[in-house]
Amino acid sequence: MKQLRMIGAFSVLIGLWGWLASSGIFQAAQAETAKYPETIKTEFQYAAKVACSLLLPHQDGTLVRGTYRTIVNIHNPTNKPITIAAKVALATAFGSEPGPFDVTPFKKAKLQPDGVTELSCFNIAGFFCPIDGVCVDFAFLEGFVVIKSPVPLDVVSVYTARSTEGEVETMDVEAVQPRKIREMIKLVAPAAQPKIKEHITYPPKGSPAYGDKAYGDKRCPKQMCGGIAGLPCPEGKKCVDDPSDDCDPAQGGADCGGICVSRPKQMCGGIAGLPCPEGKKCVDDPSDDCDPAQGGADCSGICVGHPAK
Repeated sequence: MKQLRMIGAFSVLIGLWGWLASSGIFQAAQAETAKYPETIKTEFQYAAKVACSLLLPHQDGTLVRGTYRTIVNIHNPTNKPITIAAKVALATAFGSEPGPFDVTPFKKAKLQPDGVTELSCFNIAGFFCPIDGVCVDFAFLEGFVVIKSPVPLDVVSVYTARSTEGEVETMDVEAVQPRKIREMIKLVAPAAQPKIKEHITYPPKGSPAYGDKAYGDKRCPKQMCGGIAGLPCPEGKKCVDDPSDDCDPAQGGADCGGICVSRPKQMCGGIAGLPCPEGKKCVDDPSDDCDPAQGGADCSGICVGHPAK
C-alpha cells in the first residue's frame, strides 16, 4: 500500500513537471512570436558589395580620396508577387572585436511580378537608424548588402566615383551571383514610433579610415557637422567648411561636411563702451590680464548669454 502511495505521488510530480515545462515552452514561443511576428522562407542569397561616401568624401584611408556611390537594383523576374529581405553587414578592421552595429536586422520589401526596387547609399545608411535607439551617422561606409529571396532574382550593382569637385569619372556595373542557402528569415516587428536616443559617428574619430592627417603623433580630433545628415554643433560652436577636404560649397559642392569650431568672442565694454546685442550681457574676459575687481580701468569684456531663469 505504501508503495502504491509513493508511485501515485511520483506520478503527480511528473505530471506537474510536465505541465510547468510545457507552460514555459508555450510562454517562450509566445515571446518569440511577439518579437518576430513574421517570417520569410528563402532559398537564395545575394551579397552585393557597397562603398558609399556620405557625410564626407573618402579620405585616403580605406579608399583613395574621392566620392563613391553604390546602387543595388533588384528585379523579380517571376510572374508572382514575392517578399524579400535584406540586411547590411558593415566592413570592419580585420581582427577587431564584433560591435553592436556590424550587422543590421533584416528589412522586408514586396515586389510585384516583374517589379524592381533599389537600395542606394542613403537607403543603406538608413538600415542603421535606429538600432536599439541609436542612429549611426556615416562619414563613409563599406560592406555588403545581403539579400534573401524565395526565388532567383536579377541583382545588379552600379558603382560610380568622382573627385570631390568633379563629375562622374568611373562607372562599373556588376551582376551579383546567387548562393543556394535555405533559411527562414525572422523579421523584427517595427516600432510604431521608434525613439532615437543617441547619434554616433562612424568611422570613429581618430580611425585610420581618415587617412594620415595628424598633428604630431595624434590624429586630428575634428568634430564633423553639416553634410547630408545636417549634424549640429554643440552650444558655443559653429559649423564651417572643412578646408582639408576637396568639397567647397562656394564652388558648388553639394552637401559638404563641415567641422565644428569655437565661435569668436564678441568684445564689449572697454574704452569704447561697446554694447552687447539684445539678450546678452557684458562680463569680464577671464583670458586677459585686466581685472576690474583689482582696479583695472576700462577693461574690455565679452558678451555672454543671460542665464536661463
